[in-house]
Amino acid sequence: MRVSYQVYLVGGAVRDTLLGLPVVDRDWVVTGATPDQLEQQGYQQVGKQFPVFLHPKSKEEYALARKEKKQGEGYTGFICDFSPDIRLEEDLERRDLTINAIAQHKDGSLIDPFNGQHDVHNRLLRHVSNAFVEDPLRVLRVARFASRFAPFGFHIAPETLALMQTISASGELSALSAERVWKELEKALNTPNAHIFFSVLKDANALETLFPEWVWEEGQGLFEALDQTQLIPAQRWAILCRNTPLAQLTQLHDRIRCPNQFRILTEQTRGFLENQRIPMNATSWENWLISVNAIKKPQPFKLLIEVLSHLTNSNIEDWQLLRDTIANINAAGLMKQGFSGAELGQALKQSRADALDKTLSPLIY
Repeated sequence: MRVSYQVYLVGGAVRDTLLGLPVVDRDWVVTGATPDQLEQQGYQQVGKQFPVFLHPKSKEEYALARKEKKQGEGYTGFICDFSPDIRLEEDLERRDLTINAIAQHKDGSLIDPFNGQHDVHNRLLRHVSNAFVEDPLRVLRVARFASRFAPFGFHIAPETLALMQTISASGELSALSAERVWKELEKALNTPNAHIFFSVLKDANALETLFPEWVWEEGQGLFEALDQTQLIPAQRWAILCRNTPLAQLTQLHDRIRCPNQFRILTEQTRGFLENQRIPMNATSWENWLISVNAIKKPQPFKLLIEVLSHLTNSNIEDWQLLRDTIANINAAGLMKQGFSGAELGQALKQSRADALDKTLSPLIY
Protein backbone atom coordinates (compact mmCIF):
# COMPACT_ATOMS: atom_id res chain seq x y z
CA MET A 1 0.00 0.00 0.00
CA ARG A 2 1.34 3.42 -0.93
CA VAL A 3 2.43 5.83 1.77
CA SER A 4 -0.30 8.28 0.70
CA TYR A 5 -2.86 6.60 2.89
CA GLN A 6 -3.65 7.95 6.38
CA VAL A 7 -4.94 6.14 9.46
CA TYR A 8 -6.91 7.87 12.21
CA LEU A 9 -8.25 6.71 15.56
CA VAL A 10 -11.94 7.64 15.65
CA GLY A 11 -15.14 7.55 17.65
CA GLY A 12 -15.52 6.07 21.09
CA ALA A 13 -11.81 5.67 21.84
CA VAL A 14 -11.20 9.39 21.33
CA ARG A 15 -14.35 10.36 23.23
CA ASP A 16 -13.61 8.11 26.20
CA THR A 17 -10.04 9.38 26.42
CA LEU A 18 -11.35 12.94 26.66
CA LEU A 19 -13.69 11.81 29.46
CA GLY A 20 -10.86 10.08 31.32
CA LEU A 21 -12.40 6.64 30.79
CA PRO A 22 -10.44 3.49 29.97
CA VAL A 23 -10.42 2.68 26.27
CA VAL A 24 -11.67 -0.85 25.61
CA ASP A 25 -12.09 -0.90 21.83
CA ARG A 26 -10.25 1.10 19.21
CA ASP A 27 -11.72 1.80 15.79
CA TRP A 28 -9.72 3.24 12.93
CA VAL A 29 -10.55 5.03 9.68
CA VAL A 30 -8.29 4.78 6.65
CA THR A 31 -8.30 7.45 3.93
CA GLY A 32 -6.70 7.21 0.52
CA ALA A 33 -6.76 3.42 0.27
CA THR A 34 -8.66 0.71 -1.59
CA PRO A 35 -9.78 -2.71 -0.33
CA ASP A 36 -7.15 -4.41 -2.49
CA GLN A 37 -4.40 -2.32 -0.96
CA LEU A 38 -5.45 -3.24 2.58
CA GLU A 39 -5.72 -6.91 1.73
CA GLN A 40 -2.22 -6.80 0.25
CA GLN A 41 -1.04 -5.60 3.65
CA GLY A 42 -2.58 -8.66 5.35
CA TYR A 43 -5.83 -7.07 6.52
CA GLN A 44 -8.85 -9.40 6.58
CA GLN A 45 -12.13 -8.00 5.29
CA VAL A 46 -15.26 -8.51 7.40
CA GLY A 47 -18.77 -7.19 6.92
CA LYS A 48 -20.76 -7.11 3.71
CA GLN A 49 -22.44 -3.71 3.56
CA PHE A 50 -19.17 -1.78 3.59
CA PRO A 51 -15.51 -2.72 3.87
CA VAL A 52 -14.21 -3.16 7.39
CA PHE A 53 -10.89 -4.87 7.90
CA LEU A 54 -9.19 -6.59 10.81
CA HIS A 55 -5.58 -5.64 11.44
CA PRO A 56 -3.32 -8.66 10.83
CA LYS A 57 -1.78 -8.43 14.31
CA SER A 58 -3.99 -6.39 16.68
CA LYS A 59 -7.28 -7.58 15.11
CA GLU A 60 -8.68 -4.08 15.66
CA GLU A 61 -11.17 -2.80 13.08
CA TYR A 62 -10.02 -0.54 10.26
CA ALA A 63 -12.74 0.92 8.04
CA LEU A 64 -12.29 2.76 4.78
CA ALA A 65 -13.56 6.32 4.96
CA ARG A 66 -17.03 6.41 3.48
CA LYS A 67 -20.06 8.49 2.67
CA GLU A 68 -23.64 7.28 2.80
CA LYS A 69 -26.73 8.09 0.78
CA LYS A 70 -30.21 7.18 1.94
CA GLN A 71 -32.01 4.98 -0.59
CA GLY A 72 -34.50 2.86 1.38
CA GLU A 73 -36.21 2.40 4.72
CA GLY A 74 -34.59 1.74 8.07
CA TYR A 75 -30.99 1.65 9.19
CA THR A 76 -29.98 -0.62 6.30
CA GLY A 77 -31.38 1.59 3.55
CA PHE A 78 -28.07 3.22 2.63
CA ILE A 79 -25.72 3.09 -0.33
CA CYS A 80 -22.10 3.49 0.75
CA ASP A 81 -19.30 5.17 -1.19
CA PHE A 82 -15.84 4.23 0.06
CA SER A 83 -13.66 5.53 -2.77
CA PRO A 84 -10.08 6.53 -1.90
CA ASP A 85 -10.74 10.25 -2.45
CA ILE A 86 -13.23 10.56 0.41
CA ARG A 87 -11.90 12.95 3.02
CA LEU A 88 -11.81 12.26 6.75
CA GLU A 89 -14.20 15.16 7.40
CA GLU A 90 -16.75 13.58 5.07
CA ASP A 91 -16.53 10.31 7.00
CA LEU A 92 -16.95 12.10 10.34
CA GLU A 93 -19.96 14.01 9.03
CA ARG A 94 -22.01 10.80 8.66
CA ARG A 95 -21.66 9.94 12.36
CA ASP A 96 -24.48 10.31 14.88
CA LEU A 97 -23.22 12.61 17.65
CA THR A 98 -20.50 15.23 17.70
CA ILE A 99 -18.77 13.53 20.64
CA ASN A 100 -18.39 10.48 18.39
CA ALA A 101 -17.15 12.51 15.41
CA ILE A 102 -13.65 13.33 16.65
CA ALA A 103 -10.57 11.74 15.10
CA GLN A 104 -6.99 11.54 16.31
CA HIS A 105 -3.94 11.66 14.07
CA LYS A 106 -0.97 9.41 14.76
CA ASP A 107 0.89 12.44 16.14
CA GLY A 108 -1.81 12.85 18.79
CA SER A 109 -3.49 15.90 17.31
CA LEU A 110 -7.30 15.93 17.13
CA ILE A 111 -9.41 16.56 14.05
CA ASP A 112 -12.72 17.94 15.28
CA PRO A 113 -14.73 19.64 12.51
CA PHE A 114 -18.04 19.52 14.42
CA ASN A 115 -16.91 20.85 17.81
CA GLY A 116 -17.21 17.53 19.59
CA GLN A 117 -14.63 18.56 22.20
CA HIS A 118 -16.82 21.54 23.08
CA ASP A 119 -19.80 19.22 23.55
CA VAL A 120 -17.73 16.81 25.66
CA HIS A 121 -16.78 19.72 27.91
CA ASN A 122 -20.39 20.93 28.09
CA ARG A 123 -21.78 17.41 28.53
CA LEU A 124 -23.99 17.71 25.49
CA LEU A 125 -25.34 14.95 23.22
CA ARG A 126 -25.81 16.79 19.93
CA HIS A 127 -26.31 15.46 16.40
CA VAL A 128 -23.69 16.10 13.74
CA SER A 129 -26.02 17.02 10.89
CA ASN A 130 -29.63 16.80 9.80
CA ALA A 131 -28.78 13.50 8.13
CA PHE A 132 -29.26 12.17 11.69
CA VAL A 133 -32.95 11.58 10.85
CA GLU A 134 -32.08 9.11 8.09
CA ASP A 135 -31.15 6.33 10.54
CA PRO A 136 -33.87 5.28 13.02
CA LEU A 137 -31.35 3.28 15.07
CA ARG A 138 -29.94 6.58 16.28
CA VAL A 139 -32.95 7.11 18.54
CA LEU A 140 -31.89 4.02 20.49
CA ARG A 141 -28.20 4.93 20.37
CA VAL A 142 -28.76 8.39 21.83
CA ALA A 143 -30.96 6.92 24.56
CA ARG A 144 -28.22 4.42 25.34
CA PHE A 145 -25.52 7.09 25.44
CA ALA A 146 -27.74 9.15 27.74
CA SER A 147 -27.92 6.24 30.18
CA ARG A 148 -24.22 5.44 29.93
CA PHE A 149 -23.00 8.99 30.44
CA ALA A 150 -25.60 10.08 32.98
CA PRO A 151 -22.99 10.07 35.80
CA PHE A 152 -21.07 12.73 33.86
CA GLY A 153 -24.13 14.96 33.63
CA PHE A 154 -24.71 14.63 29.89
CA HIS A 155 -27.99 15.89 28.47
CA ILE A 156 -29.57 15.79 25.01
CA ALA A 157 -29.60 18.98 22.96
CA PRO A 158 -33.22 20.14 22.41
CA GLU A 159 -32.72 20.23 18.65
CA THR A 160 -31.43 16.64 18.71
CA LEU A 161 -34.43 15.47 20.75
CA ALA A 162 -36.65 17.19 18.19
CA LEU A 163 -35.02 15.15 15.41
CA MET A 164 -35.52 11.98 17.45
CA GLN A 165 -39.22 12.85 17.67
CA THR A 166 -39.24 13.40 13.91
CA ILE A 167 -37.86 9.89 13.41
CA SER A 168 -40.53 8.48 15.71
CA ALA A 169 -43.26 10.23 13.77
CA SER A 170 -41.88 8.92 10.46
CA GLY A 171 -42.72 5.32 11.32
CA GLU A 172 -39.20 4.12 10.50
CA LEU A 173 -38.65 2.76 14.00
CA SER A 174 -40.81 -0.18 12.93
CA ALA A 175 -38.13 -1.11 10.39
CA LEU A 176 -35.59 -1.89 13.12
CA SER A 177 -34.89 -5.58 13.60
CA ALA A 178 -35.44 -7.28 16.93
CA GLU A 179 -31.72 -8.05 17.10
CA ARG A 180 -30.68 -4.40 16.78
CA VAL A 181 -33.27 -3.23 19.30
CA TRP A 182 -32.13 -5.86 21.80
CA LYS A 183 -28.45 -5.02 21.22
CA GLU A 184 -28.99 -1.38 22.18
CA LEU A 185 -31.21 -2.33 25.12
CA GLU A 186 -28.65 -4.79 26.43
CA LYS A 187 -25.91 -2.17 26.25
CA ALA A 188 -28.12 0.19 28.24
CA LEU A 189 -28.77 -2.52 30.81
CA ASN A 190 -25.01 -2.76 31.31
CA THR A 191 -25.11 0.73 32.85
CA PRO A 192 -26.31 1.56 36.37
CA ASN A 193 -28.73 4.13 34.91
CA ALA A 194 -30.66 1.92 32.51
CA HIS A 195 -33.95 3.61 33.47
CA ILE A 196 -32.74 6.74 31.66
CA PHE A 197 -32.73 4.75 28.40
CA PHE A 198 -36.51 4.34 28.71
CA SER A 199 -37.04 7.89 29.91
CA VAL A 200 -35.32 9.25 26.81
CA LEU A 201 -37.32 6.95 24.53
CA LYS A 202 -40.49 8.24 26.16
CA ASP A 203 -39.43 11.85 25.60
CA ALA A 204 -38.66 10.98 21.99
CA ASN A 205 -42.16 9.48 21.53
CA ALA A 206 -40.50 6.17 20.68
CA LEU A 207 -41.32 4.05 23.71
CA GLU A 208 -44.77 2.88 22.61
CA THR A 209 -43.47 1.87 19.19
CA LEU A 210 -40.37 0.03 20.36
CA PHE A 211 -41.69 -1.48 23.61
CA PRO A 212 -45.51 -1.29 23.45
CA GLU A 213 -46.01 -4.03 26.04
CA TRP A 214 -43.70 -2.48 28.64
CA VAL A 215 -45.46 -0.59 31.45
CA TRP A 216 -43.92 2.77 32.24
CA GLU A 217 -43.65 3.92 35.84
CA GLU A 218 -43.26 7.67 36.11
CA GLY A 219 -39.90 8.50 37.64
CA GLN A 220 -38.81 4.87 38.06
CA GLY A 221 -38.25 5.83 41.69
CA LEU A 222 -37.44 2.37 43.03
CA PHE A 223 -34.87 1.78 40.32
CA GLU A 224 -33.12 5.05 41.09
CA ALA A 225 -33.07 4.29 44.81
CA LEU A 226 -31.26 0.96 44.42
CA ASP A 227 -27.50 0.53 44.29
CA GLN A 228 -27.38 -0.46 40.65
CA THR A 229 -23.68 -1.21 40.72
CA GLN A 230 -24.48 -4.35 42.72
CA LEU A 231 -26.86 -5.72 40.08
CA ILE A 232 -26.16 -7.53 36.83
CA PRO A 233 -27.99 -6.48 33.61
CA ALA A 234 -30.60 -9.26 33.84
CA GLN A 235 -31.52 -8.12 37.35
CA ARG A 236 -31.89 -4.53 36.18
CA TRP A 237 -34.22 -5.72 33.44
CA ALA A 238 -36.29 -7.70 35.95
CA ILE A 239 -36.68 -4.65 38.18
CA LEU A 240 -37.55 -2.38 35.26
CA CYS A 241 -40.25 -4.84 34.16
CA ARG A 242 -41.76 -5.33 37.61
CA ASN A 243 -45.01 -3.56 36.66
CA THR A 244 -45.50 -5.20 33.27
CA PRO A 245 -48.19 -7.95 33.39
CA LEU A 246 -46.76 -11.40 32.78
CA ALA A 247 -48.79 -11.98 29.60
CA GLN A 248 -47.51 -8.73 28.09
CA LEU A 249 -43.99 -9.46 29.29
CA THR A 250 -44.02 -12.81 27.50
CA GLN A 251 -45.14 -11.10 24.30
CA LEU A 252 -42.40 -8.50 24.66
CA HIS A 253 -39.71 -11.12 25.19
CA ASP A 254 -40.90 -13.07 22.15
CA ARG A 255 -40.89 -9.99 19.96
CA ILE A 256 -37.45 -8.67 20.92
CA ARG A 257 -36.00 -12.20 21.11
CA CYS A 258 -34.84 -11.76 24.66
CA PRO A 259 -32.05 -14.14 25.76
CA ASN A 260 -33.04 -16.81 28.26
CA GLN A 261 -31.08 -15.46 31.22
CA PHE A 262 -32.96 -12.15 31.02
CA ARG A 263 -36.27 -13.74 30.13
CA ILE A 264 -36.40 -16.41 32.82
CA LEU A 265 -35.32 -14.13 35.65
CA THR A 266 -37.72 -11.37 34.65
CA GLU A 267 -40.70 -13.64 34.10
CA GLN A 268 -40.07 -15.47 37.38
CA THR A 269 -39.91 -12.12 39.15
CA ARG A 270 -43.13 -10.87 37.64
CA GLY A 271 -44.79 -14.24 38.08
CA PHE A 272 -44.13 -14.14 41.82
CA LEU A 273 -45.38 -10.57 42.17
CA GLU A 274 -48.46 -11.30 40.12
CA ASN A 275 -49.49 -14.74 41.35
CA GLN A 276 -48.19 -15.08 44.89
CA ARG A 277 -49.86 -13.42 47.83
CA ILE A 278 -47.99 -13.03 51.10
CA PRO A 279 -48.58 -14.44 53.64
CA MET A 280 -48.21 -17.80 51.87
CA ASN A 281 -48.55 -21.15 53.56
CA ALA A 282 -45.85 -23.82 53.58
CA THR A 283 -47.38 -25.73 50.67
CA SER A 284 -47.46 -22.61 48.50
CA TRP A 285 -43.81 -21.87 49.28
CA GLU A 286 -42.81 -25.43 48.44
CA ASN A 287 -44.64 -25.26 45.11
CA TRP A 288 -43.00 -21.97 44.24
CA LEU A 289 -39.49 -23.02 45.24
CA ILE A 290 -39.73 -26.13 43.07
CA SER A 291 -41.23 -24.18 40.15
CA VAL A 292 -38.18 -21.86 40.03
CA ASN A 293 -35.69 -24.74 40.37
CA ALA A 294 -34.38 -23.37 43.66
CA ILE A 295 -32.66 -26.66 44.56
CA LYS A 296 -31.21 -27.62 41.19
CA LYS A 297 -30.14 -24.11 40.12
CA PRO A 298 -28.90 -22.27 43.21
CA GLN A 299 -27.05 -19.50 41.34
CA PRO A 300 -30.01 -18.36 39.20
CA PHE A 301 -32.16 -18.63 42.31
CA LYS A 302 -29.79 -16.31 44.17
CA LEU A 303 -30.17 -13.71 41.41
CA LEU A 304 -33.95 -14.06 41.65
CA ILE A 305 -34.19 -13.61 45.40
CA GLU A 306 -31.83 -10.64 45.29
CA VAL A 307 -34.37 -8.96 43.01
CA LEU A 308 -37.38 -10.07 45.04
CA SER A 309 -35.81 -8.92 48.29
CA HIS A 310 -35.59 -5.41 46.80
CA LEU A 311 -39.12 -5.46 45.43
CA THR A 312 -40.76 -6.86 48.58
CA ASN A 313 -38.56 -5.00 51.06
CA SER A 314 -37.52 -8.24 52.74
CA ASN A 315 -34.29 -9.90 53.81
CA ILE A 316 -32.48 -12.03 51.28
CA GLU A 317 -31.31 -14.30 54.12
CA ASP A 318 -34.93 -15.31 54.73
CA TRP A 319 -35.37 -16.31 51.10
CA GLN A 320 -32.16 -18.31 51.16
CA LEU A 321 -33.24 -20.07 54.35
CA LEU A 322 -36.39 -21.31 52.63
CA ARG A 323 -34.36 -22.79 49.81
CA ASP A 324 -31.85 -24.40 52.17
CA THR A 325 -34.71 -25.89 54.21
CA ILE A 326 -36.07 -27.95 51.33
CA ALA A 327 -32.65 -28.65 49.82
CA ASN A 328 -31.70 -30.61 52.91
CA ILE A 329 -34.59 -33.02 52.40
CA ASN A 330 -34.06 -35.75 49.83
CA ALA A 331 -35.80 -38.89 48.71
CA ALA A 332 -33.21 -41.35 50.04
CA GLY A 333 -34.52 -41.37 53.60
CA LEU A 334 -38.11 -41.73 52.45
CA MET A 335 -37.19 -44.63 50.18
CA LYS A 336 -35.75 -46.42 53.19
CA GLN A 337 -39.14 -46.00 54.82
CA GLY A 338 -40.71 -47.87 51.91
CA PHE A 339 -42.02 -45.03 49.78
CA SER A 340 -41.80 -45.40 46.00
CA GLY A 341 -43.40 -44.14 42.80
CA ALA A 342 -46.08 -41.50 43.10
CA GLU A 343 -46.28 -42.00 46.86
CA LEU A 344 -42.59 -41.11 47.14
CA GLY A 345 -43.16 -37.83 45.31
CA GLN A 346 -46.10 -36.95 47.53
CA ALA A 347 -44.19 -37.85 50.69
CA LEU A 348 -41.24 -35.72 49.56
CA LYS A 349 -43.46 -32.70 48.96
CA GLN A 350 -45.15 -33.18 52.34
CA SER A 351 -41.82 -33.51 54.14
CA ARG A 352 -40.61 -30.29 52.54
CA ALA A 353 -43.83 -28.50 53.40
CA ASP A 354 -43.62 -29.68 57.02
CA ALA A 355 -40.05 -28.42 57.29
CA LEU A 356 -41.02 -25.10 55.73
CA ASP A 357 -43.90 -24.76 58.15
CA LYS A 358 -41.48 -24.85 61.05
CA THR A 359 -39.11 -22.46 59.30
CA LEU A 360 -41.80 -19.97 58.36
CA SER A 361 -43.19 -19.46 61.85
CA PRO A 362 -40.55 -16.95 63.02
CA LEU A 363 -40.42 -15.17 59.61
CA ILE A 364 -42.58 -12.30 58.48
CA TYR A 365 -44.15 -14.24 55.62
